[in-house]
Amino acid sequence: MQITASNPMYVRREEIPAEVLEKEKTIYRNQARESGKPEKILDKIAEGKLEKFYQEVCLMEQPFIKNTDITLKELLEELVTKLGENILIRRFVRFQLGETAES
Repeated sequence: MQITASNPMYVRREEIPAEVLEKEKTIYRNQARESGKPEKILDKIAEGKLEKFYQEVCLMEQPFIKNTDITLKELLEELVTKLGENILIRRFVRFQLGETAES
């Protein structure tokens, strides 16, 4: 249900390719520069926006849909403690009706 509702692209932030991160950082720096922000704080602004990007595209960084006060990572940590079992999410698949495969 979480994956259907939030449409993550990656399980963890470590799985995001470096070129995707660099592209996002460049976009965020340019947006800040165009809005008139000083050069010395562009990287800090980009890092802040990158954290928001992680919350949108990484499953483990997203707020749990049944309790938005915690992330999925925090929920998993609670379950591991409660159950005494190691729980890992390695991958997921999301199907969407009406979509066609691109060649």
